[in-house]
Amino acid sequence: MAESALAKKMKLKAGYDAMIINAPDKYLKELEPLPSNVNIAQKMENPADWIQIFVKSKKELDVLFPKVLKFFKPDTLLWISFPKGTSKIQTDLTRDKGWDVVAAADLKWVNLVSVNETWSAFAVRPYKPGEPIQSFR
Repeated sequence: MAESALAKKMKLKAGYDAMIINAPDKYLKELEPLPSNVNIAQKMENPADWIQIFVKSKKELDVLFPKVLKFFKPDTLLWISFPKGTSKIQTDLTRDKGWDVVAAADLKWVNLVSVNETWSAFAVRPYKPGEPIQSFR
């Protein structure tokens, strides 16, 4: 069975060890069908190839982000999902504001996508050896 459009958009690939933290109800169903041999953990226990966190505020991001960094592999892709301005979720994160803790981590900003009608997500990953460092987003 082919992977879902959402899994493809979010670069969730076959064989990945994935981690999803603070997922809203029914979100995992939105990712289905998953690529083959993807293992999804919902706790921070082992390093992961692909991580997605859901945060509703800068404070929540500031607490959770340093914790997930401990579970990075050299090529980990981290998606930081945050409420869209049009959602009914109160937030102080926007596309342009609230990302200081991420900017300080020297990660490469890869993409910004619409996850669904409620959530957007930024993707970041470690720089590859020799890759030029870019300025904040």
